[in-house]
Amino acid sequence: MIGNLGNLAARTIPKLTALAALGIALALAGCVTAENSLSQNDIANMKLTAVTVGFAPNALVIGEDGAREMLGAKIKAGVEQAMADQLVGARPVRLDIVVKRFKIPSAGSRILIGGDPEMFASATLVDARTGAVIIAHPELQTFVPGGHGLIGVAVRAAIDNSMKQTPEEQLIAQYGQAYRGWLTHRA
Repeated sequence: MIGNLGNLAARTIPKLTALAALGIALALAGCVTAENSLSQNDIANMKLTAVTVGFAPNALVIGEDGAREMLGAKIKAGVEQAMADQLVGARPVRLDIVVKRFKIPSAGSRILIGGDPEMFASATLVDARTGAVIIAHPELQTFVPGGHGLIGVAVRAAIDNSMKQTPEEQLIAQYGQAYRGWLTHRA
Protein backbone atom coordinates (compact mmCIF):
# COMPACT_ATOMS: atom_id res chain seq x y z
CA MET A 1 0.00 0.00 0.00
CA ILE A 2 2.76 2.46 0.94
CA GLY A 3 4.67 1.68 -2.27
CA ASN A 4 1.56 2.41 -4.32
CA LEU A 5 1.14 5.78 -2.57
CA GLY A 6 4.79 6.62 -3.30
CA ASN A 7 4.32 5.79 -6.99
CA LEU A 8 1.11 7.82 -7.10
CA ALA A 9 2.86 10.78 -5.49
CA ALA A 10 5.79 10.53 -7.92
CA ARG A 11 3.39 10.72 -10.88
CA THR A 12 1.06 13.28 -9.35
CA ILE A 13 3.41 15.89 -7.89
CA PRO A 14 4.82 17.17 -11.23
CA LYS A 15 1.30 17.51 -12.62
CA LEU A 16 0.07 19.29 -9.51
CA THR A 17 3.09 21.60 -9.56
CA ALA A 18 2.24 22.68 -13.10
CA LEU A 19 -1.41 23.07 -12.16
CA ALA A 20 -0.46 25.15 -9.09
CA ALA A 21 1.73 27.43 -11.22
CA LEU A 22 -1.13 27.92 -13.68
CA GLY A 23 -3.51 28.63 -10.80
CA ILE A 24 -1.16 31.24 -9.37
CA ALA A 25 -0.79 32.95 -12.75
CA LEU A 26 -4.54 33.04 -13.26
CA ALA A 27 -5.15 34.27 -9.74
CA LEU A 28 -2.66 37.07 -10.13
CA ALA A 29 -4.11 38.08 -13.47
CA GLY A 30 -7.58 38.18 -11.94
CA CYS A 31 -6.53 40.20 -8.90
CA VAL A 32 -5.04 43.16 -10.71
CA THR A 33 -8.05 45.44 -11.12
CA ALA A 34 -6.75 48.93 -10.33
CA GLU A 35 -5.80 51.00 -13.35
CA ASN A 36 -2.18 52.06 -13.74
CA SER A 37 -1.99 55.28 -15.76
CA LEU A 38 1.77 55.82 -15.45
CA SER A 39 3.80 55.86 -18.65
CA GLN A 40 7.02 53.91 -19.11
CA ASN A 41 8.88 57.25 -18.93
CA ASP A 42 7.21 58.07 -15.61
CA ILE A 43 8.28 54.71 -14.23
CA ALA A 44 11.82 54.96 -15.62
CA ASN A 45 12.28 58.33 -13.89
CA MET A 46 11.46 56.97 -10.39
CA LYS A 47 13.90 55.74 -7.76
CA LEU A 48 12.54 53.63 -4.90
CA THR A 49 14.12 55.00 -1.73
CA ALA A 50 11.92 53.36 0.92
CA VAL A 51 9.23 50.77 1.54
CA THR A 52 7.01 51.05 4.61
CA VAL A 53 4.65 48.35 5.84
CA GLY A 54 1.77 48.92 8.22
CA PHE A 55 -1.40 47.10 9.15
CA ALA A 56 -4.99 48.29 8.91
CA PRO A 57 -6.63 48.61 12.35
CA ASN A 58 -8.91 45.66 11.62
CA ALA A 59 -6.32 43.60 9.70
CA LEU A 60 -6.62 39.84 9.93
CA VAL A 61 -3.17 38.37 10.52
CA ILE A 62 -2.83 34.61 10.87
CA GLY A 63 0.70 33.49 10.19
CA GLU A 64 3.57 31.27 11.09
CA ASP A 65 4.63 33.52 13.98
CA GLY A 66 1.74 36.01 14.08
CA ALA A 67 3.98 38.94 15.13
CA ARG A 68 3.07 41.95 13.00
CA GLU A 69 6.43 43.66 13.47
CA MET A 70 8.33 40.60 12.24
CA LEU A 71 5.87 40.05 9.40
CA GLY A 72 6.12 43.72 8.38
CA ALA A 73 9.91 43.43 8.16
CA LYS A 74 9.60 40.28 6.02
CA ILE A 75 7.09 41.95 3.66
CA LYS A 76 9.32 45.03 3.38
CA ALA A 77 12.37 42.91 2.51
CA GLY A 78 10.42 40.78 0.03
CA VAL A 79 8.94 43.77 -1.81
CA GLU A 80 12.32 45.53 -1.87
CA GLN A 81 13.84 42.40 -3.41
CA ALA A 82 11.08 42.20 -6.04
CA MET A 83 11.52 45.89 -6.92
CA ALA A 84 15.34 46.00 -6.65
CA ASP A 85 16.14 46.59 -10.30
CA GLN A 86 12.94 48.36 -11.38
CA LEU A 87 12.85 51.89 -10.01
CA VAL A 88 16.37 53.24 -10.48
CA GLY A 89 15.73 56.72 -11.94
CA ALA A 90 16.23 60.13 -10.34
CA ARG A 91 12.85 60.98 -8.72
CA PRO A 92 12.78 59.58 -5.15
CA VAL A 93 9.61 57.65 -4.34
CA ARG A 94 8.38 55.63 -1.37
CA LEU A 95 6.06 52.64 -1.42
CA ASP A 96 3.59 52.51 1.48
CA ILE A 97 1.94 49.12 1.99
CA VAL A 98 -1.00 48.64 4.35
CA VAL A 99 -1.82 44.99 5.01
CA LYS A 100 -5.52 44.23 5.35
CA ARG A 101 -5.33 40.45 5.42
CA PHE A 102 -2.41 38.04 5.76
CA LYS A 103 -3.43 34.45 6.34
CA ILE A 104 -1.36 31.28 6.41
CA PRO A 105 -3.80 28.50 7.35
CA SER A 106 -2.32 25.63 9.34
CA ALA A 107 -1.99 22.21 7.74
CA GLY A 108 -4.73 20.93 10.05
CA SER A 109 -7.07 23.69 8.97
CA ARG A 110 -6.37 23.01 5.29
CA ILE A 111 -7.04 19.30 5.81
CA LEU A 112 -10.34 19.87 7.60
CA ILE A 113 -11.84 23.00 5.99
CA GLY A 114 -9.46 24.10 3.22
CA GLY A 115 -8.03 27.56 2.66
CA ASP A 116 -5.04 29.03 0.90
CA PRO A 117 -2.30 31.38 2.09
CA GLU A 118 -3.47 34.84 1.04
CA MET A 119 -2.48 38.48 1.31
CA PHE A 120 -4.59 41.57 0.63
CA ALA A 121 -2.86 44.93 0.97
CA SER A 122 -3.04 48.43 -0.45
CA ALA A 123 0.09 49.78 -2.12
CA THR A 124 0.55 53.53 -2.48
CA LEU A 125 3.51 55.02 -4.33
CA VAL A 126 4.26 58.52 -3.08
CA ASP A 127 6.74 61.25 -3.91
CA ALA A 128 9.41 60.90 -1.21
CA ARG A 129 10.00 64.67 -1.06
CA THR A 130 6.44 65.97 -0.95
CA GLY A 131 4.39 62.98 0.19
CA ALA A 132 2.03 63.45 -2.76
CA VAL A 133 0.38 60.27 -3.99
CA ILE A 134 1.65 59.24 -7.41
CA ILE A 135 -0.45 56.10 -7.85
CA ALA A 136 -2.30 53.71 -5.59
CA HIS A 137 -3.58 50.18 -5.78
CA PRO A 138 -6.30 49.98 -3.09
CA GLU A 139 -6.26 46.20 -2.67
CA LEU A 140 -3.69 44.07 -4.42
CA GLN A 141 -4.54 40.44 -3.68
CA THR A 142 -2.29 37.41 -3.96
CA PHE A 143 -2.51 33.81 -2.85
CA VAL A 144 -0.56 30.57 -2.99
CA PRO A 145 -2.51 27.34 -3.51
CA GLY A 146 -2.32 25.60 -0.13
CA GLY A 147 -3.56 22.14 -0.92
CA HIS A 148 -6.86 20.94 0.48
CA GLY A 149 -7.63 17.68 2.24
CA LEU A 150 -5.07 15.15 3.41
CA ILE A 151 -3.56 14.35 0.00
CA GLY A 152 -3.59 17.98 -1.16
CA VAL A 153 -1.74 19.12 1.96
CA ALA A 154 0.81 16.30 1.54
CA VAL A 155 1.39 17.22 -2.10
CA ARG A 156 1.68 20.93 -1.20
CA ALA A 157 4.24 20.06 1.51
CA ALA A 158 6.31 18.19 -1.10
CA ILE A 159 6.12 21.19 -3.45
CA ASP A 160 7.09 23.60 -0.64
CA ASN A 161 10.00 21.35 0.30
CA SER A 162 11.28 21.33 -3.28
CA MET A 163 10.94 25.14 -3.53
CA LYS A 164 12.98 25.75 -0.35
CA GLN A 165 10.53 28.47 0.73
CA THR A 166 7.87 28.52 3.39
CA PRO A 167 4.30 29.36 2.37
CA GLU A 168 4.81 32.76 4.05
CA GLU A 169 7.92 33.46 1.95
CA GLN A 170 6.14 32.32 -1.21
CA LEU A 171 3.17 34.58 -0.46
CA ILE A 172 5.35 37.63 0.18
CA ALA A 173 7.33 36.96 -3.01
CA GLN A 174 4.05 36.64 -4.96
CA TYR A 175 2.87 39.99 -3.60
CA GLY A 176 6.14 41.71 -4.55
CA GLN A 177 6.04 40.23 -8.05
CA ALA A 178 2.36 41.12 -8.49
CA TYR A 179 3.02 44.74 -7.50
CA ARG A 180 6.07 44.91 -9.75
CA GLY A 181 4.06 43.54 -12.69
CA TRP A 182 1.17 45.93 -12.09
CA LEU A 183 3.39 48.99 -11.69
CA THR A 184 5.58 48.26 -14.72
CA HIS A 185 2.65 47.12 -16.93
CA ARG A 186 3.98 43.56 -17.10
CA ALA A 187 1.20 41.82 -15.16
